[in-house]
Amino acid sequence: MTAPAPPQRGFDPEAEQEVDFARYVRLLGVRWWLLAAGLVAGAVIGYLVSLGGTQVYKATATLYLGQPYTAAGGSPALGVQTNPATVSQIVHSALVDGIVAHKCKTTASKFRKGISTASVSGSSVPKTNTNPLVSITVQTRRAKVAECAANGLANEVVRRVGKYADGKIANLKAEIATDRSAIALIEHTLSNPAVSVTNKLLLSLSLKTNQQDLISATQFLQQAKQIERPSVLTGAAAQKITARSRRNTVVVGALIGLILGALAALLWDTVVPRLTPRNGE
Repeated sequence: MTAPAPPQRGFDPEAEQEVDFARYVRLLGVRWWLLAAGLVAGAVIGYLVSLGGTQVYKATATLYLGQPYTAAGGSPALGVQTNPATVSQIVHSALVDGIVAHKCKTTASKFRKGISTASVSGSSVPKTNTNPLVSITVQTRRAKVAECAANGLANEVVRRVGKYADGKIANLKAEIATDRSAIALIEHTLSNPAVSVTNKLLLSLSLKTNQQDLISATQFLQQAKQIERPSVLTGAAAQKITARSRRNTVVVGALIGLILGALAALLWDTVVPRLTPRNGE
């Protein structure tokens, strides 16, 4: 009588994975020196690469762009100061960069690629959706160039976007000078006893009008100077930065070396015999 055939076992993928995993661990354990060599070699190479990292400097100036108002002083006015792209367009202009380079006694090519601008977070005006605080950063290999260029660009921006406020300030100063001259003349006339009572009454009314106009113009002048006119809030000072982090470079190099060492350990039994010449061949 024929013995029954043993039951066939089904394929167990989990068991196969456990076997393969154990084999990989064994290979890594046997060739552990490859992992160690890869780790050390990668760290050394990373360190050598980090020594070639370029040392650069950056300098940042912060601008207050100002908030222009209409002639009456009650409503915000829209213009170049309120356009978010204004600062970026100015500092990346070849003409402006050339002017700044000449003042800094260098060439625009030394810092132009390192120019960047950014709106300062939290400084936007809800009604006009503008950012009155903007930073200008210049990054280059020379500290003096970075600092001079950042400050020069900031001054160029202020000079170009502040024309509206400058004109307004000039007009208000002229108005104040006129009011003061008129007030002085009226007061001198009122002190003259030969002036009739009727004329003095009319002059007093005119004096009051000029005094009120002087007060209003003075207030608008302060608003134009303190609020509407752009200015450099903080000047730029050069700071040393490292273009490539030495620590990160060493860590990445060591990790890559470890991975390559692990691959070498796993493929050692397959690749080395093929590369080793056989006897008689």
